[in-house]
Amino acid sequence: MASLGGSVPMFRSLAPRFSKEFFTCRQCLGQSQSYATISALRKQFAGLSFGQKSHNASPNALRMTATKWFSPILRRSVSGSAVAGALEDGASKAKSSFPKVSDKIVAYWLLGSAASVFGIVVFGGLTRLTESGYVPLYASQFEGHLLTLFVDSLSITEWRPVTGSLPPMNAEDWESEFAKYRASPEFQLLNPNMSLSEFKSIYYMEWIHRLWGRFVGLSFVLPAIYFVAKKKVTKPMSLRLAGIAGLIGFQGFIGWWMVKSGLKEDLFAQGSHPRVSQYRLTAHLATAFVCYTAMLWNGLAILRSHRLLADPEAGIKLLDSLRDPKLNIFRRSVAGLALLVFATAMSGALVAGLDAGLIYNEFPFMGNGLAPPKSELFDERYSRHEDRSDLWWRNMLENPSLVQLDHRIMAMTTFTSIMALWAYSRRSPTMKRLLPPAARKGLHGVVAFAWVQVGLGISTLLYLVPTPLASAHQAGSLFLLTWVLVLGSRIWHPSRTAKLLQMAAKARGHAVHNAATQAAHKL
Repeated sequence: MASLGGSVPMFRSLAPRFSKEFFTCRQCLGQSQSYATISALRKQFAGLSFGQKSHNASPNALRMTATKWFSPILRRSVSGSAVAGALEDGASKAKSSFPKVSDKIVAYWLLGSAASVFGIVVFGGLTRLTESGYVPLYASQFEGHLLTLFVDSLSITEWRPVTGSLPPMNAEDWESEFAKYRASPEFQLLNPNMSLSEFKSIYYMEWIHRLWGRFVGLSFVLPAIYFVAKKKVTKPMSLRLAGIAGLIGFQGFIGWWMVKSGLKEDLFAQGSHPRVSQYRLTAHLATAFVCYTAMLWNGLAILRSHRLLADPEAGIKLLDSLRDPKLNIFRRSVAGLALLVFATAMSGALVAGLDAGLIYNEFPFMGNGLAPPKSELFDERYSRHEDRSDLWWRNMLENPSLVQLDHRIMAMTTFTSIMALWAYSRRSPTMKRLLPPAARKGLHGVVAFAWVQVGLGISTLLYLVPTPLASAHQAGSLFLLTWVLVLGSRIWHPSRTAKLLQMAAKARGHAVHNAATQAAHKL
């Protein structure tokens, strides 16, 4: 009792120094942003022992001890506000200004839009592969294999971006659409016996594809306008969204331009069956791939910025390691690999446009060797100039034998490059030391999808392009490109985010120092 009585003066001297929050109910404290900090201070203070030694301690010494104990707690509690303050660049910023980092919801929306584009690309491939998208043309004997060739279904003969959103609603409308189709070269040359019910099946396949395209456009443009108007995106991101929106509109035009090539006899080679131009088909697919890449890359970039800014110190450390010049070779290799995957996919579009997958259905040989004879690869019949100046490039783009050989070469080059990059990451001591764990996982994903894609490609060729395998092969090209982009996003050094991290780290340091000083004064 005597010792307790001797401590009473000490409590009296300390009581005025406590903040009012120490004597506020827990429910009221829960409404303030400093609740977590105050609760931690209470827990730390409850463990103090007020013996004779503490009684004799000076107020300054007590403040220094409190600062030492409570600084880690305060550092955690103010980190979020420090980052937020750095991102907003001061409380005096005008409300109409663009933020420093785009909102997370924008990233999720971009990734969802990319998934929608992914789906329409695969569905568009199905319209070329299923019997709804093709009609039998003829059977011929070639190299000992019985081939059934098909042509594109051009059931919708008009481009009506608005009124074409609805299918024919009654028998009269169906007869009108069927009459337009009967006037097309495809019906007159290939399907003169097609019934109305058969026409409906191919019509609906194409109509769903076009309706999906309209959905992709509206589901991107309208939210983009909202996000820009509400200042949920950075100024550079708003310009990128405008570019993607324009690309989507251009994609719709390219799609009709492609279909148009199969509706007029003067737009395809004389004597050939009606089919869309392989050039326009490739351009249509290339635009879709670029659209998908832009959506995916920007969505991943926003999420990565938020992840780095959540812990500025760790983010700065990671980005500093990525600035090492020794990583430049790996980084450029990933960029080159993305271009190679894209180019290989486009060569596959040429194969599809020319039905080149229906010849030489063996691997790795093509006939009696690894490649057909030179006279077949560079056939003069594909040249249109008397001096044969276009012999080389026309065979590269129009000769099915050479187009398939080119696709094989590019596919194997892509696969070899991926495996070489994987071996480099495993064997190089520098890569083992510098490559982040997330990048290693991304590279493993690239390798896995490369093996799957090669297996699908060879199987599609050997089994004469069956619909399930061919569709999976097309989807595999997008999956492979996706993982290359994911890998690239994990090893790229975002300079703008690095500057924001430096600002956030400085703001966080000042906030921690001020908060610790204030806590010590209150004690």
